[in-house]
Amino acid sequence: MKRVVVPGEMLCVEEEFIPFEGVYTLNGVIRANVIGIPIYDTVNRRIYIKPIKNPKKPKSGDIVIGVIDRIRDEMATIKIIGYDIITPFKHIFTGILHISQLMESRVQNLHDYIKLGDFVKVRILNNYIPYITSMKDPKLGVILAYCSKCGSQLIKIGDTLKCTKCNNIESRKISVDYMLIKGK
Repeated sequence: MKRVVVPGEMLCVEEEFIPFEGVYTLNGVIRANVIGIPIYDTVNRRIYIKPIKNPKKPKSGDIVIGVIDRIRDEMATIKIIGYDIITPFKHIFTGILHISQLMESRVQNLHDYIKLGDFVKVRILNNYIPYITSMKDPKLGVILAYCSKCGSQLIKIGDTLKCTKCNNIESRKISVDYMLIKGK
């Protein structure tokens, strides 16, 4: 059986292969950008991900998983990947998260609550692309994050996130379903 990778998973370093489709490079490390099977093309020295197929698409009211792709002053773009990490959509969909949909209380700066590359759980508010999303529910928010300094995974300790390597402390709008909790 072939190995299935999830977004953010390390595949190799830039010296080994050239990044192609479904991957991205961060600090010289090539990582998966989609859920699928990694293909190492040794002839052309390229690496790409063959996405796992699933014909479903999100609709209003659905809770989905996505990755923060871009952040501006009042809005973030999300790559919506599926209902959960294990069963991705056939295609990646685009979602928009407006600052007013982050929390019930007023938020001054979007960058204090989410960062590029964060995995988030959001609710879909409409039935067309781009999907408008919300994180207002306590079950919604960041479910997996990486350190802004060194790129390692952050573990949840109380209401903050701590880097497993450099001990950097960061804050996010953390979901109650955050994946890495100290002591688990």
